Amino acid sequence: MAVTSYIVDEHHGKGKGHSQHGNGKGLGHAKHAEDSMADGVYTIRVAGIEHVNPTSANQTSPQTTLADGSKLNTEAREGSITIDSAPGGGDSLHLVTNSNNGRLRVNVEQDADQRMTLGDLDELSFDYYIASSDRTDVIPVIRLIIDADGDLATTGDRGELVFEYSYQGLGATTQDAWMSVDLVGGDWVAWQRSFGQNRDQIVNMTEFSDWADADGFTPAGGLHFDEDSLILGYSIALGSGNGIADIYVDNLQVGGVTMDFYG
Repeated sequence: MAVTSYIVDEHHGKGKGHSQHGNGKGLGHAKHAEDSMADGVYTIRVAGIEHVNPTSANQTSPQTTLADGSKLNTEAREGSITIDSAPGGGDSLHLVTNSNNGRLRVNVEQDADQRMTLGDLDELSFDYYIASSDRTDVIPVIRLIIDADGDLATTGDRGELVFEYSYQGLGATTQDAWMSVDLVGGDWVAWQRSFGQNRDQIVNMTEFSDWADADGFTPAGGLHFDEDSLILGYSIALGSGNGIADIYVDNLQVGGVTMDFYG
């Protein structure tokens, strides 16, 4: 199944009816999508993600351009990334790792119109449901792809800002219930991956507000991130080294854009 997507029409149901949808060739729908995205606050619905790889070899899917211009692809090893019926009804992104070596990622490269600086990021949240996990400190990880100086002409200063549940001091995770996390509003601790290394020692971690303020933060041997560092995209990740897990994810909000998964 191919990955497909559409922008939720904010004007739907306001009395305009199908007579306002143009000449019947989809142009009216496209105009409504443009209007919905104009202020940068909109919902995009994504379907057709299906990447199953039980082998120990890494697999990466081709990029698909979504309805808002962003590009999505997946990576899978010893696990699966699908969209399935979730507990409680409705469809959600479904991440399953088959072993401690399982590694899953859904990568989104943002369109130029969607990019924002760390200082402007005011929403980073998602819902999740742990159907099973052999660890009590693991939920899906969000990794922001960052250009440190905000200058796209220089590419040697790019890294990731990584948000992991296990470093938050929140206690054991809750299974068999939908939960919500607000990484920015909750000022989660984050660590940096740069120059091919995980800088995830405690001394190199700090709250999001520190990474995103005017002074910023520089981990030992790493990149300096601050309020002017540019977010180029993000990934939803699970594994490796995080055991066997069966987790659903939905309503991922990055800035003003909410990603909703459906079958």
